[in-house]
Amino acid sequence: MAQIHREIVIVGGGFGGYYAARELTRRKIPVTLIDSSGYQTFQPLLYQAATGLIDPDNLDFDLADIELVSSIPQTVTSIDLENQVVTLADGQQVVSDYLVLATGAAVNFFGIPGAADHSFPLYTGADAKAIKAKLREIGMNRSDDIKVVVVGGGATGVEITGAILDVFTRVLPRTFPDSGEWTVDLHIVDLGDALLASMSEEGQEFAAETLTKAGVTLHLGKRVVEVTEDGVNLEDGTSLPSHITIWAGGLTPNAPELQPAPEQGHGGRFVVQPNMTLPDYENIYCVGDMAIVPDDVLPQLGSVAKQQGLFVGKSIKQQRDGKESTDFSYRDMGDMAMVRCRAAVVEIGRNHHVVTGMAAFTMWLGLHAYLLPGDRNRFETVRNWLHTLSTGKSAAID
Repeated sequence: MAQIHREIVIVGGGFGGYYAARELTRRKIPVTLIDSSGYQTFQPLLYQAATGLIDPDNLDFDLADIELVSSIPQTVTSIDLENQVVTLADGQQVVSDYLVLATGAAVNFFGIPGAADHSFPLYTGADAKAIKAKLREIGMNRSDDIKVVVVGGGATGVEITGAILDVFTRVLPRTFPDSGEWTVDLHIVDLGDALLASMSEEGQEFAAETLTKAGVTLHLGKRVVEVTEDGVNLEDGTSLPSHITIWAGGLTPNAPELQPAPEQGHGGRFVVQPNMTLPDYENIYCVGDMAIVPDDVLPQLGSVAKQQGLFVGKSIKQQRDGKESTDFSYRDMGDMAMVRCRAAVVEIGRNHHVVTGMAAFTMWLGLHAYLLPGDRNRFETVRNWLHTLSTGKSAAID
């Protein structure tokens, strides 16, 4: 097999891989970044792309546009950890001195019958486009209430629910005034007892009250036992008819074959040391949704992956300079979720000071506009937001 050598190789272009690359290149250190698509997709806004509030293409940032990054847009089939050899789908092998594993996660259907076949996940740009196409099909062929079931009451589930509600009741009637009115019957199912389980009780109550007042039915503490083409069946015997079932119910590590197989912890995530290296491999780092420190379990959030990516970039620089690496420490900056237009929850700082409503909505928009990579992407997305807020219409719905 053809083999090339690169000093630093990052596998995966999500938050963890992207920010590790940015930190290293900021220090003028070249990086090879391998990602099957060659793009970073800004996942926090996928729900808006799925509902036609923004253009899905504006969430993709070309990794080759990062200065000093050599992008290889290929699928990784296996990784030899002992020799730090990454094998690509075309047979080429990349050998590294420092290796960063940041391949993220994939949707976890938990073995529930029919879930993989009949529900629509929301984790990639392709997922967002598939949901958008299905919602368009349903809207064009509706004969009664549009029935939607969302499985998962975390941020993704809450945000996609609120966006569907806004689009069908507010945006579509204004964008296509001659098409009549849409009515939507929305349900959220979650095994937990509250929406936004990672947030404070005040934030949870705000989300639940906002959605239920708008007509969304919550099925909390309920287990899904089957997903069919026509709906969702719950453990208590309840059947929820659905034109589309959106799966926002969990993640599992998305990794190529690793040899030898590393130890796995909760949720199948790979166990790492406090300095984010795999045990017994001082030059192999693992970050983001696929990594777990057993004594300091962190949520699978973009903010965690970002901070770990930046940390790893600094750590590799320290190793190159002959310095000892330190342990990663997550700085809790708070949390946020969009519930619906002009109604968000923002929890600020380690103590999670709660802000809700319009003020939180403005803060949410500002932070996401700042974090969105690429000047063109940022400009187009903000332009779409301003257009919708000022006119009630969406320029991204076709």
